[in-house]
Amino acid sequence: MADNPNLFHVTSADFERLVVAASTSRPVLVDFWASWCGPCRTIAPLLEQLAAQHAGQLAVAKVDTDAEQALATRYGVRSLPTLMLFKRGEVVGQLLGVQPLGALNALVEPHLERESDRWRAEAELARAAGDDARAFTLLEAAVAADPTNTRLHPVFAALLIDRGELTRAEEVLRAISARDTSADSERQVMRIKFARSAQAFPSLTELQSCMAAGVTTTEVRYQYATRQVVAGDYSAGLATLIEIVRTDRRYGEDAARKTLIDVFALLASDDPRIREYRTHLARALH
Repeated sequence: MADNPNLFHVTSADFERLVVAASTSRPVLVDFWASWCGPCRTIAPLLEQLAAQHAGQLAVAKVDTDAEQALATRYGVRSLPTLMLFKRGEVVGQLLGVQPLGALNALVEPHLERESDRWRAEAELARAAGDDARAFTLLEAAVAADPTNTRLHPVFAALLIDRGELTRAEEVLRAISARDTSADSERQVMRIKFARSAQAFPSLTELQSCMAAGVTTTEVRYQYATRQVVAGDYSAGLATLIEIVRTDRRYGEDAARKTLIDVFALLASDDPRIREYRTHLARALH
């Protein structure tokens, strides 16, 4: 182990620095073990192999639970060996008992940075700078070069949706397995749902003109809300939908309330608008 800087022992004194803080730059797999534990001795060579296989991308930290009982208690270790994967200071995966190398790789590989992740980061910077063409080129190349890296797919799908390429965006998202589905990929699926429904409606500009001219039927307002959501103006869309719930609850078999719930799914789970508009919805319903 002395020959492998990616595999080392940690104690309570350096756990925060070598595991929690260090996991912000690369994942750290913590092996909670004990010298008397036969299965711990069995898995030890596999952990050495894993650390060597992913040198520079993964660290393996070993915690002797006999000497570090406070750490074992802190993380609820009840059987040995217990393996916990830390990333950005949080436990993102766990395995119990002896595991084959394939299972160890299945645990860590989704969290390892790949070359395609660097392309994705570059694409996101390009997009933030307004260079969508470069972002598209980078993401298209990244997905083609590394199709199993499903961290790329939601980002690429989002750009495709913005370009109006809904069918291709659906194909990109279908390549994500159920196991790898994320909140971001589900958000893109919902964006496609809204974009598809809006295709049958007048444009946002036309609906704005209708509203300005006093044509404010429930149908027009619902179409307007949908177009607002597709344009990314979620607050305006939510406000329009709340007003429909207040004034015409029966429209479209409760379509406004159902659509409100769908808009919540487009927002990050900690977005304050979810709580705000859930409160508005509760008041509108009672």
